[in-house]
Amino acid sequence: MSRYLSDKLTVLYTLLIVMVVYIHSYYLEGERYQETLFLQKFIGSLCRVANCLFFCLSGYLFARSIGSFKDVFAKQRKRFRTLIPPYILWNIIFVLWYVVLYVTPGVDRWVNSDIIPNIMQQPIGQTLKYLFIDPAAFQLWFLRDLIVFVVLTPVLWWITDRIGVFAILIAFASIFIYPWLVYFWLGIIIASMRWNIDNYSPQFKTFGMICGIVYIGTSVAIGYGIQLHSTLLALTNICGLAFIWVIYDVLSKRQIVSTKGIWRHICGYSFFIYCFHEPAFNIIKKIPIAFLGDAPATLTVFYLINPWIMIVVAIIVARLINKITPKTYKILTGGR
Repeated sequence: MSRYLSDKLTVLYTLLIVMVVYIHSYYLEGERYQETLFLQKFIGSLCRVANCLFFCLSGYLFARSIGSFKDVFAKQRKRFRTLIPPYILWNIIFVLWYVVLYVTPGVDRWVNSDIIPNIMQQPIGQTLKYLFIDPAAFQLWFLRDLIVFVVLTPVLWWITDRIGVFAILIAFASIFIYPWLVYFWLGIIIASMRWNIDNYSPQFKTFGMICGIVYIGTSVAIGYGIQLHSTLLALTNICGLAFIWVIYDVLSKRQIVSTKGIWRHICGYSFFIYCFHEPAFNIIKKIPIAFLGDAPATLTVFYLINPWIMIVVAIIVARLINKITPKTYKILTGGR
């Protein structure tokens, strides 16, 4: 991997985790005000490409060093070790967090979940399903799906290896079965075909900018409440992938983005931020409106700044855990 591509991934991973937190910054109270609702839907729609690109990069990084079919299984075992333990532990931590909130006097107003009653009243089989399949920590649906996709990688890689670029047609057909799979598989195809993603043609740059117009346009439409069919949404997400990939290069050449400073610092904690930010973020969101009310200006301002507060808090907690018990931190982050 070239230094430029490595730096690019560093910045993109940072940007993507910020976008994920913005998706969860949504205030239901903001739905009462037209301008606030539009802003939340528009920015949330712009950020929807984050999970798509995370899947695509995961597929690419999985397949880029594979030379033969047997290499797939070795890589598969390695990925399981970095995915499954954090997935199990963070789901348990998520529930324990709510246990603490439930038993702590005076903090019940910060709880808007019925997790504990549900677990107490369900059979053990349903509880285990709720904990590790649903999952309990809702933001970990991405990790759950990624584990499933890694299970499928021998099949995905074999198909790609046999029919080459035509695998794109099958990958896009998976949109009708499970849309998220197409992005992970696309990453595998790009890596397996050894496409040069560092130095692409000027035509692709033009294509990426056109895709940006389409992607931003659909985000504006969603901001105004227009519902898009899931298939169309998945296709516009592909436009979002191309746009982000190209726009980074444009901004990088103009030195507007770089791997120095805040970007690289956040990137080092991106996985921890992703796992930790819920339900902590729910509390951070509630504090301002508990003291300042839910006027449109309050909701708008804190919708925009809450993600950064959450990221700072998560990094502080991560640094403390890593300092006190590095082994625990390593397990929680899958060695990242």
